[in-house]
Amino acid sequence: MPLVSGKELIKHALEGKYAIPAFGIVNLEGAIAAIEAATETNSPVIIQTTQGGIEYAGHAQLAAIVISLAKDATIPVALHLDHGRDTKYHQKAIELGYTSLMIDGSPLSFDENVKITNQVIAMVRENNLNLSIEAELGKIGGKEDDVEDEGSTYTSVEDAINFIKQTNGGVDMLAIACGTSHGFYTKEPHINQELIKEVYAQTNVPLVLHGGTGVPLEQITEAVGNGVVKVNIDSELKQGIIKGVMDYMEKHPEAYDLRKINRQGIDYAKAIAISKIKAVKAVDKNWL
Repeated sequence: MPLVSGKELIKHALEGKYAIPAFGIVNLEGAIAAIEAATETNSPVIIQTTQGGIEYAGHAQLAAIVISLAKDATIPVALHLDHGRDTKYHQKAIELGYTSLMIDGSPLSFDENVKITNQVIAMVRENNLNLSIEAELGKIGGKEDDVEDEGSTYTSVEDAINFIKQTNGGVDMLAIACGTSHGFYTKEPHINQELIKEVYAQTNVPLVLHGGTGVPLEQITEAVGNGVVKVNIDSELKQGIIKGVMDYMEKHPEAYDLRKINRQGIDYAKAIAISKIKAVKAVDKNWL
């Protein structure tokens, strides 16, 4: 079926008390792995692309991959712009048919973050679009695309309250810094569950967990119960594809059939995606 709005996914997730698994992709194989995992578990799913992924594979090209796969899918699929820091990407995403947008003003000052977030909100409202908008507050840290943050800074509850007030109800989801980071961890992460509970209680805005790669699954599940409505997985899925391809080539060094080689990469990544879908409690939450 056609892509569904992120707003609709959020609504059902809140009603069903689960979170939406959101998988970052840069190619066809990643998209297939994520959608096949969601199909096998009967789960809704968000497929997301970053500015870096777009620069690598092309904005229209990535959108076309996801939109075409969604048309044949039996589960709800949304297409999300992740970590959009330049509003030209949001405008292009709207033109291409994305159903969810993230404006990442977290590297900016608080006031500048509010300003650019309101610009994207206005862009959506002026076009009367039924898109979900995600913003980020605080410094999550780690490496996203080629941008590496030196460290993380927890989101303050007071800032979260003021941010939501100053964006006039235009933010559907808020990504906060709560102990995770982008990319792979050098030591086991510990999510600040109390912060998640407090921010959600004070803002009543569903939260997003970034940096889901490598986080113990039980911590993810607990976060979902505390107010997280969307969990991002990116690096781990990509690494699964690479490991699958490498294992295949080690056993078949003369192989050249990309269909067979990439299929094992897809299967490895799909297994990872299924484990995340279970952790966010989205199994059998397909409402179609």
